[in-house]
Amino acid sequence: MSFYARIFAVAGLGLGLGMDPIGAHAGVLDYNLALTGNLNGAVHVEGMTFVGGNLVSTQMSEFNHKDFTPEGSFDGLEVAGNVSGQMKIMHGETAVYGTKDASAQIGCVGSVNCTTGGVNLSAKKTALSNEMTSLTSSYQGLATNAAAAVNGNQVKLKYTGTDDLAIFSVNAADIFFQNSGIELDLGAATKVVINVVGNITVTNTNLNGNWNYANTLWNFYTATAVDFGSMAVKGSVLAANADVFNAAGFDGSLYAKSYTNTSLREVHGFFWKAPQVDTHTVPEPSILVLLLAGLGMIGLGHLRRRK
Repeated sequence: MSFYARIFAVAGLGLGLGMDPIGAHAGVLDYNLALTGNLNGAVHVEGMTFVGGNLVSTQMSEFNHKDFTPEGSFDGLEVAGNVSGQMKIMHGETAVYGTKDASAQIGCVGSVNCTTGGVNLSAKKTALSNEMTSLTSSYQGLATNAAAAVNGNQVKLKYTGTDDLAIFSVNAADIFFQNSGIELDLGAATKVVINVVGNITVTNTNLNGNWNYANTLWNFYTATAVDFGSMAVKGSVLAANADVFNAAGFDGSLYAKSYTNTSLREVHGFFWKAPQVDTHTVPEPSILVLLLAGLGMIGLGHLRRRK
């Protein structure tokens, strides 16, 4: 790297000319299911779960079903509020919570006693909520480089560029309509962010074709209510301000305000790994003038020393 290239590289760290730290939100992305509010229903979650409100398990729920927890000491289930119903904590993992009903049953698979009550998780709830909000805003702010094509009831999300990350921006009503089928063609991209505007109520929508679950993120950045109906969700869902309902299951993680279902649903451990994204932020003119002047002085001194 040349002398001036090194200077610009260092200067870029403070001027937004480098890589966007979207991948710095490892806390919330370690979870397979993370809610800032309540969980109502029954779930089998393959990785870790955080519930910022109350957990009401209407059938037998299982947490950390596939032992998808990060290295180190982590709890398979964390509930900031009250726990009620029947559930199991799998693979010797632990569960911590604020309070629980006297009738609540928490089974420990792989350990004798896996539960601890009276734990204050308010700080973690706030931190995860802030991370969700930051993530959804970061992804929404990315420049769109792909578009959806609608032909009858068939929707094609097709990327034709050469970047590693495909970014779609769509209105919910344009793709989640009655009997619609949505297909994804990533082309040369390895990851996709689908930014969705509006609330959705799915009526017989199907995600068709080959989806790479771990490389797909649905970002419902304006939604307050997302009802997937009987749709099988492919990819992770980020709906920081939304109450999410139903779905036939999730091939990916769910990050939302709350989740409610009417029968047992599975959340599979296809984890979204955040990409690094070029910001290409342009500095203020006054900063550029100072930077160029400084580079001129540094360069002059550099040349004098060489003489």
